[in-house]
Amino acid sequence: MTTRQDAWTKDEDLLLAETVIRYIREGKTQMKAFQSVGEKLNRTAQACGFRWNANLRKHYDQAIELAKKDRKQLGRQRLQTFEEEMPKQESERFDDLIAQLKRLKQEYGEFEQPDKVEKLQEQLEAYQTCLSQIHHLTRPFVNGYKTD
Repeated sequence: MTTRQDAWTKDEDLLLAETVIRYIREGKTQMKAFQSVGEKLNRTAQACGFRWNANLRKHYDQAIELAKKDRKQLGRQRLQTFEEEMPKQESERFDDLIAQLKRLKQEYGEFEQPDKVEKLQEQLEAYQTCLSQIHHLTRPFVNGYKTD
């Protein structure tokens, strides 16, 4: 009897089973597990999925159920931790935002005053008028010589 070159070894089967069960426990998809194992074993994700569903899955029913229970328990723990830390994190973020807004208001608040904006606009117009006059007066001169 000959063995196929692409036949699965016991170590490859074990790696596939352990990875799929770990991914189930962590709440990840089986497809991601197949992709991960496929990269390690130089096989396609489809080949890994077929191997799992056709040959291995039925041998790991108990491990799959335990992984699902662990996932649920882990999810509950994460939710509880999130709920406990959420108000604290939100209030800290809001305090930071308020402080930052106050700093910005102090730095840029002077530009919000309408009379200062008007004065700056008037100064800008005066400078533009001066530049226009200078340009008009210097236009007849090119390289220091008057061109009439």
